[in-house]
Amino acid sequence: MSRKQPARRTDTSPRQVRNPIPFIGSLEEFIPYKLAVVANRLSQSIGRLFDARFNLQIPEWRILMALHAYGDMPFYEVVERTSMDKARVSRAQRRLVDLGLVHAAQDPNDRRSVIFSLSGKGQAICVAIAPEARNTETWFLAVLSPKERRDLERILDKLFVRSQELKPGMAPFLRAID
Repeated sequence: MSRKQPARRTDTSPRQVRNPIPFIGSLEEFIPYKLAVVANRLSQSIGRLFDARFNLQIPEWRILMALHAYGDMPFYEVVERTSMDKARVSRAQRRLVDLGLVHAAQDPNDRRSVIFSLSGKGQAICVAIAPEARNTETWFLAVLSPKERRDLERILDKLFVRSQELKPGMAPFLRAID
């Protein structure tokens, strides 16, 4: 017996908020929600480039670009730099190694650790996709004036630094208890 799927909404006009969230209010006004939605939409857009051209998913391209930007990295650093959970990084890295885009080698200083590096093929993919990713970013930011863009970059830099103070799974106000 198959389960009936709910009808897809075809009206793209904004929905009215039925239930404000206590202490938050409208979800669309909650900054973490808006940042997550915007970041996911932009990431998925660039991810479609990787999927269409190279059959790579978002976690895989994030790892490739991190290795391209920062060089060889142990597993824990890939997790940190990509801000993805360990299981997702592990699955993506296994696939990248299987595809010959990433090399995995035992860390000579810590035999329990593995160092990941881009292969020549992985490097070529990063170089090939970078202009298209930049074009997507340019299109996305074209709605901002030059001043708004500078302000956005400055604000995002501050928020990025602040985000590094967060412990996984821990609200900042609970940090003192930890």
